[in-house]
Amino acid sequence: MRALFFAVPALIVAGAATAQGADRRDALDARASTPRIEYRSAFDGYRPFAERDLRDWRTANEEVREAGGPHKPGRGSGQQTSKPQPGSPGASGHHGHGADK
Repeated sequence: MRALFFAVPALIVAGAATAQGADRRDALDARASTPRIEYRSAFDGYRPFAERDLRDWRTANEEVREAGGPHKPGRGSGQQTSKPQPGSPGASGHHGHGADK
């Protein structure tokens, strides 16, 4: 079992080493063919920043108001107020922090 534990990784490493040397070019051979290198700029397709036309803020606010505002009634989980409703646990008289001292 111990021999198998060392033999399998050794065979894998040996196979990988022989596979790498199959198609290697000699770096010192001046006549060796090399793949053509293409230059591609990092700025290809770059569009310069352009200021957008800004609208008057009063006009924009008026358009939002006419459309029903940013929070239209009827959306969301329901009507929520900061005041406790009658019969709710908060309506029984919470007097703030430290009121029990």
